[in-house]
Amino acid sequence: MLDAMNDLPHKPDDSGFSLNANGPAYTSLQGRHGVPLDYVAEKLSSAIEALHGFGQQHAGEREALLPAMHYLLVAHLGLNNMLAKANDHNLAPRLLNGSSKKLRTWLDLVGREGGVRGLATLDDES
Repeated sequence: MLDAMNDLPHKPDDSGFSLNANGPAYTSLQGRHGVPLDYVAEKLSSAIEALHGFGQQHAGEREALLPAMHYLLVAHLGLNNMLAKANDHNLAPRLLNGSSKKLRTWLDLVGREGGVRGLATLDDES
């Protein structure tokens, strides 16, 4: 699209997209060197699954596991640029008390719909 005033291309109106759902800290560009964030996300998924498995084997301990499950889920959602989803206060108990299949489905959904790359470079993509 061309801007009628100066015949320069301009960006389309993106006001319908909620790109800032996680706050400005999650949409700023940062350079980093280190362990690939995909690897970190994979390890967080494994930790969530291991905690869930422990909770399944020790049903009487599930209440004590809720804070750890909550923080693992928040970290995983934040890493995958889906931190706004952590506002669901029933997420940790629902996943901890749910089936392994339900948990795996949720983890797969976060992996598919989220991403460790974030939204900072969204405008740079063609």
